[in-house]
Amino acid sequence: MPEAETLRMTEAAPLTPDEALDARHIGERVRWAGGVYAIDGGCLTINYARSGDHGEPRWTPEPTYQSFVACGPGTYDPELVHPYSNVTIIGRITGKRYIGMGGGGSDGPAISIEKLYRWSDCLAGDDSPVCRQGFLGAEPDMGEQG
Repeated sequence: MPEAETLRMTEAAPLTPDEALDARHIGERVRWAGGVYAIDGGCLTINYARSGDHGEPRWTPEPTYQSFVACGPGTYDPELVHPYSNVTIIGRITGKRYIGMGGGGSDGPAISIEKLYRWSDCLAGDDSPVCRQGFLGAEPDMGEQG
């Protein structure tokens, strides 16, 4: 099955990050898209975006003003996952975490990454390594995980 089809077919709770703050949703699987805001070891702070049929981020004139933290078992290639990268995360809600952004912050949901899909912003036909689109594996993190 093509990777984009795997994203489309993923069973996930139809929750937004704001809705996921309710403790009764801990353990539920979500599929959220967005742009990486910051990286701290194996954890990514992501600005949430509404998503299309295949889980791709859909940036609209009306921002969601929602963020979440997604942590995995290691780190991702910094050439592929860095601030402003567009990603889709499949994972389970583990609780909530304080997210500081700009001059303020608030609680946002924390999720454990099962799969991370990177969307390329390269021009069609560019097959440079930094243009890779698809599921990425994490390199094991030898330090502490957040």
